[in-house]
Amino acid sequence: MAARASGVSYGFQRVHAALQTGHVLTVLQQRQEPVRCFMQQSMLDGACGTHVLAMILVIFDLAKASAMHDMSQRKYGVAAAAWKIFGPKYFSGIHAKEWAELVNSLALPLKLTAKYGAAEHVDRHALDWLMRGELVALAFASVKHQRTRHWALAVGVEGVASGSLHQPQRILLLDPGGGEPSFQAFNARLRLPTTGLGSRRAKQLHLPVDDAKPWTVFWHYESESWSAELVRLLAAVRVRKLQ
Repeated sequence: MAARASGVSYGFQRVHAALQTGHVLTVLQQRQEPVRCFMQQSMLDGACGTHVLAMILVIFDLAKASAMHDMSQRKYGVAAAAWKIFGPKYFSGIHAKEWAELVNSLALPLKLTAKYGAAEHVDRHALDWLMRGELVALAFASVKHQRTRHWALAVGVEGVASGSLHQPQRILLLDPGGGEPSFQAFNARLRLPTTGLGSRRAKQLHLPVDDAKPWTVFWHYESESWSAELVRLLAAVRVRKLQ
């Protein structure tokens, strides 16, 4: 970030380059028409982490959306391999470190970089990766109670820019627990507080990682599908496709 900025300010939004907005959110896969990439979980399962993986595989063109929709019935291919590994976690959910380990065990052309908790500056790394246009799998938990633990796919970031200084304020999510997005690339977001609880800590996110102490940052989760609540990030896993 630049040390000085001009007086002209404007809002900015960055989303992953593969996403195509329209009546439904799509990606362009090789030799195919644009296909839907959003995967919605039911109210009965705990498979948000599995749905996040499925969206990543479709966005990176490593599996067909139709195959992922039917992965429990597949005998061969990436969808079948993903179900074999993640199927046992479908109703119980999955912890962050285990999610990364299981994805790596699939031996796909993916490179994962994971950060866990405040001690590893999870919030700063998530924002930095998203500003660079990466996909980031996020695990977060409710601040009010410990029962809510959830996965969502971070696909972008938005905030305010002044000159060359960009200050991210919101993480844009594809939340498998929400509805399918229309004419936008996200269906939920995490917003940094500007006043009140956690606002002073949020300002620390814009310091270099090596120059700041670890902070537990509180985010406002916002969605049309669920009530707003205060959450904290448990893990951020950057996922890159290898060339």
